[in-house]
Amino acid sequence: MSTSASSNSHERGLQVAVAFCLLDVCLTGGAAFASTSLTIMSDLLKESTDFLAVLAAYLTVRAVRRAPDERYAYGIGKLENLVSVAIAVAMVACAGFILVQASHHLRDPQPTEGTLPGIVIFTTYAAIGFGISMRNRLELRKRESAILESQAKLWFSKACFDALMAITLITQVACHGQRWSWYLDPIASLLGVFFLLHAAWSITSSSVGDLLDASLSEHLQLRILRQLVERFDDYDRLHKIRTRRSGPRVYVEVFLQFDPVLLMGEVQKRIDAIAGQITREIPGTEVVIVPSSEAPAS
Repeated sequence: MSTSASSNSHERGLQVAVAFCLLDVCLTGGAAFASTSLTIMSDLLKESTDFLAVLAAYLTVRAVRRAPDERYAYGIGKLENLVSVAIAVAMVACAGFILVQASHHLRDPQPTEGTLPGIVIFTTYAAIGFGISMRNRLELRKRESAILESQAKLWFSKACFDALMAITLITQVACHGQRWSWYLDPIASLLGVFFLLHAAWSITSSSVGDLLDASLSEHLQLRILRQLVERFDDYDRLHKIRTRRSGPRVYVEVFLQFDPVLLMGEVQKRIDAIAGQITREIPGTEVVIVPSSEAPAS
């Protein structure tokens, strides 16, 4: 699949996710209005945050497609990473709110009423959330993207949270007359906090590296080295490889030493062949081959 086709598929997936999140906020809002459950009320806040996060991701993907200009010669791909960090911050804020409310309800537990709509919503959206997360992870196998990775983790966390809430509400209905069941609502919310914080940490850790121009993952660097080994006869020595990522784009600089008796035309032909082979191996890669007699300064 080409980079353009993959990007279009990713954008369509985010459009579906935005529509789903908006519907989720509306339905969960109705369920929270009809219920006294902390679980459903907390989920309404979480779903609202998820909607804003997915909407921001969709708008960012559209913005990143803009061609580089004089001011941003490498494009604005790092906007993906900034949005991913913002998603993590929003999830932490949501987790903090749930934690405060759950602590209050643990001190003064109350039975919950009107949870049937919440049970239906949580069960349905848990199944849908797992499906969307799986779809995003399949896309990640084709190309790496900070936004795509953050969305896969976000939807997996959301699906786990929804499944947990559904189980909690069902248990509460089944054991409604027993006081111990009143504690299930705030306890489930605390477990939901764990899922949110874990997802926020995962999103942040995968985004900050690219913001700091960290090198590509080891398996991608090995793929680049494999292509250089296959064309070892085209150059005399490999001095250094520098890599970084900006959104969906990958930038590779390879410093090679060539036979000094070769004409520049022949050197350029070999450079084009090596760069083309790396680009075909890793779509979306911009390769620069630099003729060099020594390793560049770090």
